[in-house]
Amino acid sequence: MQKKLNKDLYSNQLFTEWSEKEELLGIEKYFLEKYLINKNGKVIEAGTGGGRIIFEIEKLGFSNLEAFDYVEKMISFCDEKKENLNSSINFKNADATNLVNYQEKEFDYLIYLQQVLCFVDKDVLPIALKEAYRIGKQNSIYIFSFLNWNSKLYNPILSMLINFFRILRGEKKSKYKLPWLIINNKVNWKFLNKNQPQNIWFKKKHILDILKKNGFSIIEIKSQVGTLDKEGHLHIACKKKQQTTFTVK
Repeated sequence: MQKKLNKDLYSNQLFTEWSEKEELLGIEKYFLEKYLINKNGKVIEAGTGGGRIIFEIEKLGFSNLEAFDYVEKMISFCDEKKENLNSSINFKNADATNLVNYQEKEFDYLIYLQQVLCFVDKDVLPIALKEAYRIGKQNSIYIFSFLNWNSKLYNPILSMLINFFRILRGEKKSKYKLPWLIINNKVNWKFLNKNQPQNIWFKKKHILDILKKNGFSIIEIKSQVGTLDKEGHLHIACKKKQQTTFTVK
């Protein structure tokens, strides 16, 4: 259900905003320019949206590029933009938890920015990490970003409020799964209602532990502070290290 709600959100209310986004954020540019060194390397971007990041990576001189998104409308948009730009990027409709279209140990660089894994429910996050791990070459570089629990001062209060209403409705509590408060730069006044699109937020230590337990070696972590944020979202560079069992505990 949650997966469908987020998919519908990006197919409708957020489609124009996300399809028209251009250029890299400062922190994205920092990580990409620092770690995407071999221009002959094969790159894949997860949750590409309107292709903002992968088109910029192509401008950096990479030519062996793949990108996927689970919103079909976004991929159709990217294919049209690709034709207009005479781009060689291969776009596919795919889900991060099932990358059957990609081969084992296929990619040198794997880009999981735009907090794409925060749209994946916690109980299937290990599957998404396992798939990301599977398609990366040994010692491949991964660049992840995650919603930072500590970036919003109101998150603990919001969580208690949301879970109070979940208890009243007989729903399962979840401290770190929160509904969207702002959609299209407008307050989502339905955020307390049932069946709202939601994201998973992570504390720094928790997500680092998850990545380490799932075979990723941490290289660097940074957060970019916004105007109203206590801290920015977490951006993490990792290397594929070892065979592992996948867990979020």
